[in-house]
Amino acid sequence: MGLDLYVGPLTRYHLGDWLTITQQIGAQEGYDVRVVRAHEEEDGETDPDMVHGAVREWQQWLGEALGGPVDWPDGPSQPYWTDKPDWDGFGAVLLLAAYDERPDLCPSPWDRKGPWDRKDSPREFADAPAYQAASAQPERFLSLLSGVEWWLPLAADPLVFEASRPTGEPVRMASVERLVAELRLLDERAGVLAGHDPAELRRGLFTDDPSLADVARFGFAVLLDLAETALQHRQPLLLDY
Repeated sequence: MGLDLYVGPLTRYHLGDWLTITQQIGAQEGYDVRVVRAHEEEDGETDPDMVHGAVREWQQWLGEALGGPVDWPDGPSQPYWTDKPDWDGFGAVLLLAAYDERPDLCPSPWDRKGPWDRKDSPREFADAPAYQAASAQPERFLSLLSGVEWWLPLAADPLVFEASRPTGEPVRMASVERLVAELRLLDERAGVLAGHDPAELRRGLFTDDPSLADVARFGFAVLLDLAETALQHRQPLLLDY
């Protein structure tokens, strides 16, 4: 199961009116790509007005629960942005955050400037001792290490919280602003992008045996680009898998 990132209106997301990068490439090449998601909505509502109304009601409910305004612009015709770090790229970023929180549990002596060891699998990041310890009590990277899957453009920072999606399933959430701040802090502390062009990194991995540093820089460049896009356009950023 792969991992994509989606930035854009929740109305459009729940209507399924968007294409992952893989689907976009497939369309350009003339073939269909079928995406099977863990949270696939069966017999979901297809009327844009109905879905938009439900999202607006959900925003009002969430604002009342948080005690502050939740009113970012949302609608079925607004633009969206997407990219695919996959679990390797995303997991590698989480491993670097965990190593910075718990350098004593890094597989090799932790040097924030790398090269970083590949003994822990980015795709299986949750099994790494450093991640397990850091995620139990994160200090610097609260949303990255607390299982957050939705980052929202909120006026205030409620730290990390769990709430129902518009479709009813619970998900852990935080603010987009917090995510951007954590990513910038991680880059400052670990030098993830030092000497590298983020646009070039986002093009992908071009080696059969990438190091953890290679995978982390790719995943970080993708995540930071979309997080900053979400912050600029006041839109949610979601993990889609």
